[in-house]
Amino acid sequence: MRTTVLVPVEKTFCDAHLAKDGSQEEATESLSVAGHAWDLCLEHGVVFTRYLMDTLGVPGQPEASPVAVEPTVTAAKVDHQDDAEEDDVTEAEPMVRPSGMVSGEIPGYAWSDARHAVRNLGHEVVGRADSSTVLIICGEGEERATKKLQAAVEFGIPCFDASKPGAFRDAVCAGEFKGGDPLPKPVRVDAQAVKAKSEAQAIRDWAKAQGCTVNAKGAIPASVRHAYRVAAKQAA
Repeated sequence: MRTTVLVPVEKTFCDAHLAKDGSQEEATESLSVAGHAWDLCLEHGVVFTRYLMDTLGVPGQPEASPVAVEPTVTAAKVDHQDDAEEDDVTEAEPMVRPSGMVSGEIPGYAWSDARHAVRNLGHEVVGRADSSTVLIICGEGEERATKKLQAAVEFGIPCFDASKPGAFRDAVCAGEFKGGDPLPKPVRVDAQAVKAKSEAQAIRDWAKAQGCTVNAKGAIPASVRHAYRVAAKQAA
């Protein structure tokens, strides 16, 4: 005789989808920073990984330092008393290269290759803008890097739109990046979704305090949500 057994399957959903619009997308990986962890789908895993690498660089691979300039010999002096020649050596000032930001996915280029190309054209690649930053190169998905876009507006940094087909390659071949393209509009965070996520965490904390078992991720049983709201209303 065949027997059917129902086995509960726990699914973990992407925190970024829940925070953005309240939709559910199954998570495939986890991102941990400073003791906190987020479950992410493949799409958001790539987005946030790229953002961290843009900001902090690849772990174990520090950014290239400015090119050192060899000391320059300016003159030779003759000491007639000792009949010996001595070189008067003066060290030149190190060459300071303008800094630029690269954000988003550059079509047709790997993450490291794109930044290497920017360095070859005389820019120091940085993750955060300051008053010395002269260019922001925006690839695909840049509209999600709201902090970089805000910094570009604050410091008046020209934008080069690398999401246009062939734009980055043409600039590399020409040996120059020319700013002047409009900045992408940042993605707006859905305040309602953020509020819903905050309430979900409050429900989990309350349920734990009441001795109830609730999954750390995923959907919360309707009965637990109802009990929490009744308790909150009574407490008010």
